[in-house]
Amino acid sequence: GLPVGPLLLPALAAAVGAAEASGGAVDPAIGAARLPVARAGRGYAFAGAPTVPVTVAWGTRNRILPYRQAAVARTRLPGARHLDLTGCGHVPMHDDPELVASVILDTTRAAPT
Repeated sequence: GLPVGPLLLPALAAAVGAAEASGGAVDPAIGAARLPVARAGRGYAFAGAPTVPVTVAWGTRNRILPYRQAAVARTRLPGARHLDLTGCGHVPMHDDPELVASVILDTTRAAPT
């Protein structure tokens, strides 16, 4: 499978840490105290380079991991394709399933065979 966990965990941890540092911008419905996996990943840094195409698609209306935190993902994965999912929240496949399907298909088509 694709190395999803090692790539996304640091960005998630950084986003949660930044949200807590800025006064707790993590959605209160979730609460930072309920994110032990994100906290556990704070010290982790992906040291390699992805060997598959990577796309980071961030919902511009994401209230759980605010859109402004997409900058963390851009810093951590500079070789990835970064997309804004305009109007989408934390569950973009619900908000715009056709857009998400298109992003996934575009990414998988770019995979070497």
